[in-house]
Amino acid sequence: MNQDKLKNITNKLGYVATEIEALKLEASGREYYRLHLNNKESLVLCYLDPALGSHKKFVRLSEFLQRENIPSPKIISHDPEVGVTVQQDLGDEALIDIDMSKEANLDVLDDAISILPKLQQAMIPQLSSLDSSLLSNQMDMMKEFFLDRFLKISLESELDDLRDEALEKLEDQPWMNCHFDFERRNLHYNKDKQLCVIDFQDLTHGPIGIDLAGIFIDHYYPIHKKEILNKLALYNKISNLNVSSLDTYEWLRWGGIQRGMRILGTLPYIYFNSGRSYRLKDLPQILDNFIEILPNHYASLKSELRNNVKPEMVNRINKL
Repeated sequence: MNQDKLKNITNKLGYVATEIEALKLEASGREYYRLHLNNKESLVLCYLDPALGSHKKFVRLSEFLQRENIPSPKIISHDPEVGVTVQQDLGDEALIDIDMSKEANLDVLDDAISILPKLQQAMIPQLSSLDSSLLSNQMDMMKEFFLDRFLKISLESELDDLRDEALEKLEDQPWMNCHFDFERRNLHYNKDKQLCVIDFQDLTHGPIGIDLAGIFIDHYYPIHKKEILNKLALYNKISNLNVSSLDTYEWLRWGGIQRGMRILGTLPYIYFNSGRSYRLKDLPQILDNFIEILPNHYASLKSELRNNVKPEMVNRINKL
């Protein structure tokens, strides 16, 4: 959105911004801007074209999260006709900005692990629920957009088997509130250094492994199973789950497989539909982590992905 339109919107809402700073553009079409005000305070404006969607669910969920004392940005104002919300500004420091390759930094994950059970177990009425059809269609995006269209490679039978097993495993694990994008870039520190959850508009009811995978299987760092198991012991304790870390890891594994197939398909889908290629550079690490969590009985698929798919993917990205 251009600056003139932004200024008109902020003036209509009663805010006099000395500067409007573009922050990010989401795959959903949401645009985020920081409003710098005369009193040296700042707020965040989120714009979504009303023709593409609504902030109504996000605003409603925000009210429940505030009521449940789950750290999250407070909504200051909302204009559904214009398609904007104005939110508390949490600042720019997110969990994703911390180098998790350094063992000394891993303790910061404990804050996220503490938030997740509160979010999962919060009393939030009228939540929709994921279903097998939706989960299946999302996983099929890997085959359609990543392999078939982006790379011109076919692995249909192997991926169909993986998808079907993932659906069974996801159905068998506990289902709770599911953020659906509980990853490190959606966990921000506020000015009091309290970790807060953002971008919760897709909150739904679903298998707990999806959010566990979101926080533990990052797009930018390799997986270290031993470190994950140690943190899952803390998660189990806080969640009052009478299971072992290995049991929880299996929930995470299949949540990560669903999430990995979905994201591997979504990034090329965005590229084909909007021309935005900047996220394609993340595909190699996402694919590496996806291969890592596949069970051993998918050895042939792991080999195909590692030895044939990845080199072709790197070659394709380098040509863009």
